[in-house]
Amino acid sequence: QVRQMKTTTGHPYFVTLSYDSNIALMQLGVPQEHNIAVRSMCLSNSKKMLSSSSLCTVSGCGDHQRSQARWLQQTQVPVPENEICERNYYFNHPEGITARMLCAGFVSVGGQKS
Repeated sequence: QVRQMKTTTGHPYFVTLSYDSNIALMQLGVPQEHNIAVRSMCLSNSKKMLSSSSLCTVSGCGDHQRSQARWLQQTQVPVPENEICERNYYFNHPEGITARMLCAGFVSVGGQKS
């Protein structure tokens, strides 16, 4: 299904340099038609910290090289400990992983990450 975006609202405190608060809501111009391949994504209302053995579903239109995909993509990735993520991706960034970030991905082998 192809849908145009009616509105896209980025987080008001998004920081380009660190990608802190890197999240947005997108409203479709026409509702999607639910079927076996298209369904709503469930969002957790839990405030519990995720363990490093958790798997998360992530979605987005970009990749680690900041290029934009034409289609919204989704994948499942593990949640490594923040120290591992900082050692692999944020070692040159003074703030590291902030309290508003979730490190998720295959940090030891590259590939999918968020």
